[in-house]
Amino acid sequence: MANNKRKGFSTSVYIKTENGKKIKKSVYAKTEKELKNKVKILKQEINNGKDITISNNFGFWCDKWLNEVKVPLDLSSGTLTEYKTAIKHLKGWFGDYDFKKINLSMFQIRINELTKNNPNTNKPASKKLLTDIKKTAKSVFRYAELNRVANVPNFVDAVVISKNATKKERGALSFEEQQMIINTPHRAQIAAMIMMFAGLRRGELIALKWNDINLDEGTVVVNKAADIQNNSVIIKDKGKTKNALRTIYIPPILIDYLKKYQRNDGSYVLQKASGGPMTKSAYVKMWDSYWCDLNVKYGYANQNVSKYNPNGLPMKIKKRDSHECRHTFATIMYLQGIDIITAKEMFGHSDSKLLIETYTDSKRFNLFSINEEYRSKLENEYKIVQNMFKVPENVPESAKKRW
Repeated sequence: MANNKRKGFSTSVYIKTENGKKIKKSVYAKTEKELKNKVKILKQEINNGKDITISNNFGFWCDKWLNEVKVPLDLSSGTLTEYKTAIKHLKGWFGDYDFKKINLSMFQIRINELTKNNPNTNKPASKKLLTDIKKTAKSVFRYAELNRVANVPNFVDAVVISKNATKKERGALSFEEQQMIINTPHRAQIAAMIMMFAGLRRGELIALKWNDINLDEGTVVVNKAADIQNNSVIIKDKGKTKNALRTIYIPPILIDYLKKYQRNDGSYVLQKASGGPMTKSAYVKMWDSYWCDLNVKYGYANQNVSKYNPNGLPMKIKKRDSHECRHTFATIMYLQGIDIITAKEMFGHSDSKLLIETYTDSKRFNLFSINEEYRSKLENEYKIVQNMFKVPENVPESAKKRW
């Protein structure tokens, strides 16, 4: 045991022999009593099987968790970017810290600061980003703990995200907005109609081909999705989740609409002039153009305003995110009383709670608040599962029992 009046007390503890070489760990303390206590704890951890030679560095485990747990899952580029963003914040806060030096107060202070201002955007951080960071941190702590890293704290569940954190409000399109889309031809109209009455995600829509649509049976089959990386499109034979691959039964209004454009080949429903799948930038430009057209038709008193709005006039018809068409589909299923099991399968989700609380706009829409015209459409043109129990053609007699 070494004793230095300026540095305190120190010693080394034998850990293991590896490749014929003894591996030891140095221990330091201010007093002899503290040193003996640290040595005792260290030996207990060794006896319990913890690998003391593994790094306790938080930033090291952030990268290790990301590269060993998430990257191998072949996630979409968007989902992987969300994890990388969360890791970037966590490493910026505590990258050089030992696990045992991070506590609840330190973490809560960083979350509170980010809630007020995200230094990357100079705006308050969104509730989603804050939640992503909290969930990612919990996973990193847990991964290190399962790998027997010593002194891994367990406080992340206690971190509080403010109720005032900014949340991107999304909801179903109003009945009036639905009618605007139905009655306004545009190259983006087909995208809006399919998302609104079949509930496809953008990546699923970009990957959709005409031979995935059976208008005789009234179905759309989702069997692939587009992964957009730096505006290049990679079509993958899988969905965002294992529940994303599905068959959707579509209403008469969408069947009749698609008949006008139907092609009996394997071309993409949305495609570039060259025939390939539409890129993200092309999709965004197309969608923005549509809402300019809707404003020209329904929003401005002067109908001669250019659809590209060169004078920067405020849009009276608020531009809606195309993902809100998916919220509309969930809400239509809710208004039609489709059971939650069928609804989540049609929607491509495994989480009933998420479908009900996030996607179904029950606050604004219910059977007591909608008008008679909307109610009539829900019972007729918008009716979703009218063919669900229809026996497909050419099915052997022995197989018809399933129907």
